[in-house]
Amino acid sequence: MLKKTIAVVVGLCLAGSSIFARSSRKTGKKTTLNVMYKEVTGYTPWLEQAKAQFEEANPNVTVKLLCLPSTEADYNTKTALTLQTDNSVDVMVTDSFLVASLVGSDCLAPLDVSDWADWKMQYPESIRSSQTINGKVYAVPYTTDTRGLYYNAKTLAKAGINMPWEPKSWADVLDAVKKLQAAGIPYPIWMNGSKAQGEGTSMQTFEMLLSGTNDWLYENGKWVTKSKGFTDSLKFIQSLHDMGIYSNMNLATMLDANGWQVLPEKFAKGSDVGILLDGCWKGADWINALGADKVQDTVKIVPMPRQNGAGFTSMSGGWTLAVSKLSSHKDMALNFIKLAVNKENMVFFTTKGGDMTVRSDVGSDPRYAQLNYYRTAMTPYIAWTRFRPAVDGYPSVSIEIQTAVESVISGQKTAEEAAAVYAANISKIAGKGNYVEK
Repeated sequence: MLKKTIAVVVGLCLAGSSIFARSSRKTGKKTTLNVMYKEVTGYTPWLEQAKAQFEEANPNVTVKLLCLPSTEADYNTKTALTLQTDNSVDVMVTDSFLVASLVGSDCLAPLDVSDWADWKMQYPESIRSSQTINGKVYAVPYTTDTRGLYYNAKTLAKAGINMPWEPKSWADVLDAVKKLQAAGIPYPIWMNGSKAQGEGTSMQTFEMLLSGTNDWLYENGKWVTKSKGFTDSLKFIQSLHDMGIYSNMNLATMLDANGWQVLPEKFAKGSDVGILLDGCWKGADWINALGADKVQDTVKIVPMPRQNGAGFTSMSGGWTLAVSKLSSHKDMALNFIKLAVNKENMVFFTTKGGDMTVRSDVGSDPRYAQLNYYRTAMTPYIAWTRFRPAVDGYPSVSIEIQTAVESVISGQKTAEEAAAVYAANISKIAGKGNYVEK
């Protein structure tokens, strides 16, 4: 299925084109190892440090860093194209969201981590399994994220909600939303909910809800087309619409692809937003808006409760380093990855860019803990987090989720109607024998 998806991506680019000119893989007596990555704060200093260390340890190797200034969506498009067509790239920064699809399209090389002690000792099982497909590891995560419920303590207090707010179920969340609405807060709860917001709607909103039920998208090797948990998750979203908590203008602002640009002002500095369902990276926005010495008095974070209590839930994604199937230097590429993600380099990386670590030893390091309160507070959420299905075909399923959520939050369909459309479409996408109804 994803071969078709990537074929479409390739078709959108110049036929037969290559992201980088195919230069000689030898520079004099030196071998060139090409590392392709996206432009994000902290990435270049980290990779430049790893490059210097690797070249010092391997005098016959030149590491060439190939930075692509681009949006996340554009970079993911180029990832698919490059890994299918360009044999000059060895190591590729890859969105964890794409790894299963790229494996299904035979673009990534499996990585032999059997003798790498850190893999078993410092990477939690949830992180390891997220990049393990059919028993083989295909990518090494270097950053992850978790999601939870931010809330403006001053705004909730004005609505008569007792502090600290500690919701234990969906009912607790909805009760707070009702009180915020009664207090005249324009956005009692802000969350992604449109096709324009893409994977943020699928993962950050819907899958955060679904992962708190007893059902999931993909179980026992088959896509789940119908389940109580799926419909209940849409019913949670429908309840927001039925409350009438958003005017048409407010809903349009919240569901706009660029809504995140106005969010910090509305949430941290004012009383427009009460609760925000979002990821750990947003903490940096609150710190920048209010200052590190004041932010914790206003913006709080709590884990997302499961539907009926009994614990919490989260969703995680992140970025990985992978080796191209077309690379002529696969062993060398893996050795570079191991060095790039060792403890000291990951401490350096997290201090430069503010990303959440996947390594247990970095998470407990004082240098990591002191930098960003929200990141530190949300790192333990990894213990109960879930990852998107590591299955070829997920991107197509994700689009159907986005459509369902948007249709419900905008009032075009009821939860039951949207769930029925989803079931019909997924059964066609998955094909006979590849889906199950619960």
